[in-house]
Amino acid sequence: MTKLETIIASPSMKNKLALESGGPIFSEVNGGRIVIPVQDAYKNSGVGIMHDVSRSGKTVFVEPTEIVGPTNEMKQVEVELRQEEAKVWRQLTEEVIKHRDDIERSVSSIVQIDLVLARMRLGDLLNGVIPVVKDEGVMSVREAKHPVLVLRELEDIVGNDIDLGDNGNQGLVLTGPNSGGKTVILKLMGLFAYMTRDGIPLPAAPACTSITVDEETGGEIMEEVVPRVDYFDPVLADIGDIQSVDGDLSTFSGHMLVCREVLANSKKNALVLMDELGSGTDPAQGVAIAQALLEALLERGTRVAITTHYMELKQLAASDDRFEVGGMQFVSGRPTYKLLPGTVGESYALAVAERLNLPQSVIQRANELLDSETRQMGDLIRDLEDQKALVDAQALELEQKKKDMARLEIEMQAQREKLEAKQLSARRDEARKFAAKLEEKENILEDILQRLKSDPSKKLLARSWDDIRFVRRDALNEAENVPSVMKRLQKSAAAAAKVELVPLSELREKPDLKVGDTLVICKKGAFRGKEGIINQLGSNKIQLSVSGVPVQMKMNEIALPASAVQGENGNNDGGKRQRNADGSPEMSKIARKAMAEAESMGETRINEGSSATSGGKEVDVGRLDRNTVDVRGCNLEEAKRKCQDKFSSVMMSKRPVIYILHGHGTSGVLKQKIRDWLKRDREWVKSYKAASREDGGDAFTRVELKKIKF
Repeated sequence: MTKLETIIASPSMKNKLALESGGPIFSEVNGGRIVIPVQDAYKNSGVGIMHDVSRSGKTVFVEPTEIVGPTNEMKQVEVELRQEEAKVWRQLTEEVIKHRDDIERSVSSIVQIDLVLARMRLGDLLNGVIPVVKDEGVMSVREAKHPVLVLRELEDIVGNDIDLGDNGNQGLVLTGPNSGGKTVILKLMGLFAYMTRDGIPLPAAPACTSITVDEETGGEIMEEVVPRVDYFDPVLADIGDIQSVDGDLSTFSGHMLVCREVLANSKKNALVLMDELGSGTDPAQGVAIAQALLEALLERGTRVAITTHYMELKQLAASDDRFEVGGMQFVSGRPTYKLLPGTVGESYALAVAERLNLPQSVIQRANELLDSETRQMGDLIRDLEDQKALVDAQALELEQKKKDMARLEIEMQAQREKLEAKQLSARRDEARKFAAKLEEKENILEDILQRLKSDPSKKLLARSWDDIRFVRRDALNEAENVPSVMKRLQKSAAAAAKVELVPLSELREKPDLKVGDTLVICKKGAFRGKEGIINQLGSNKIQLSVSGVPVQMKMNEIALPASAVQGENGNNDGGKRQRNADGSPEMSKIARKAMAEAESMGETRINEGSSATSGGKEVDVGRLDRNTVDVRGCNLEEAKRKCQDKFSSVMMSKRPVIYILHGHGTSGVLKQKIRDWLKRDREWVKSYKAASREDGGDAFTRVELKKIKF
């Protein structure tokens, strides 16, 4: 193009150009030859090769000599390019012919994959489910919706439950008003059968749990409902009218031709769908033909669904167990398009006519012409349907309340767990505080122990004992503030409150009372129920100290405390814990022995880690239920676990001693294995030996545990 522009711009060429017509300077002719417009007078002036002439003859189109060579070269290249393309196409064609079978199989596979993807996408659009498919002629779906209605994205599409072929049910009779949805149900069943055969998910409810009521027991039966549509082959339908003037077919004759073909092609597990079977002729004869046709189809194992307005066909379910009936719901003069299984639907012809604006005079006259029996039957069916609608509404309301209750229960459980977590956190906080208080008391006791080591005199021992009592009192006061301990004390107080206070004067066996014992005031008044410490005993009266206040009481005004009453029944020691005159707990026997030794010897030496002593002899810990572990009947590993659990529970006691009851056995194997284990143990055991004769002898092993040092 640059070369052409140079040629045109030259002075020798400008005056030869024919530009008066206003056409383009460059144009193509004869298959791509580039020409320029030149005045006719210069066509033989050696400008170039003439290819064409304008209609007026004043302009000739000339290919400049300067571009003839390049144009020829370009044409040659184009020819070579076409030849090369033809060669490539020829080679490709040969390869296609050579691999024709593989290509055809690949195309077939691609078609199948494309078809599967199309089915999957359609199933997604329908929000469909994949049903269970067998070969038993069963169709059982919940909330089934017509695919066309779903694809139209309509709101409030009514889903219906369909059951056919299950529990001996071979036929389904659909009843109800015109334009109530019966034919749509038929088409829906046919579409579901074909969609299942083609592997397309169905617009129905997924697997769910159904709750029914047992008629005999009245209890609820939970049953899992899984969508199921078996493989029906063939699917035969007679829906609509094939009457034809050319074929000389009336409505009835057209139906009969279809029925003949249905009978000829039906077999086991075929699905036959027939709309308004037996219509178009005399009702009595039409019903007879329809029933005979249905019975013939069922004898062949065919599954059948029909729509009808004939009462004789509606009653088939009552006389033949192979049939089930379903009615389309009709509420307040309008259809709801809801299929009600087990319900005979009224035709509601007058109501439908009224809804379609038939003159009111005609409707009134039609109602007058109805016989009383038909009118009464219609009224009864309407009343039953109204009652059923009310029951269904109440059932839905009850179901909603059950769901609300379940939701509230879940919320309450969550709140309960949250509260328990808070309580646990609070208990842990209290336990940490209590542990800190105990640590303070331990430090005080450690300080007392160190003083006793440095100066084990009688006076210091007595003073230290008072300090220990103060520490004990403070520890008990702190323990009562721990929630778990407070709860236990409250339970004990409640149990004590339930025990009847029996005055001492009414007891058959008089208790052996002494100064320091605890009694409870049972006299009505401000002091009733309060405990007091005996200060002075008299023949008819006893002086008590109640919260530091001296009170004189008669025998019929005081009673034993609840703990003492329970102790007499064998529950504990009777609650007669000895106290001093000031109400403080009296020293234990071991402490009194230690004090006696101190008085007689002039000094008392207490060594760290030693047990209580009396005259230089160790006071042994006797065998009780709480320090005995029974391992009879266990193998060695089970016995070791039991012993270690028991060891852990008593490690904090002042004198950690455990008795292991293993018995003698036939050969003493378990006893020997346990003692071998105790001999090797370095974690728990300080020493072990057979129990004394008073504590059970060789059937027991006495184990003294190592003490924990803080």
